[in-house]
Amino acid sequence: MYLFAFRSRTQSMRLYDLLRTSGMRCEIVNTPREVSASCGLSVRVPEDDSERAFEICDYYHPDTLIGIFYYDGTVYRRYR
Repeated sequence: MYLFAFRSRTQSMRLYDLLRTSGMRCEIVNTPREVSASCGLSVRVPEDDSERAFEICDYYHPDTLIGIFYYDGTVYRRYR
């Protein structure tokens, strides 16, 4: 599972809309405290849809992206 963490609620919703429009499975979640102290929103994407999500995020290039994190079932690790 990958987590796209943002400081801006607007940009997280924008990425979510872009991913859903592309037919991808994703969901909006509160950004976990272990990822960021801010109270932003994040977009969670299953691993099998991650490559396409990376492409869309790279094209969209949101300036409030904190980072992309991989969740291994126990802890979030910075992916990029």
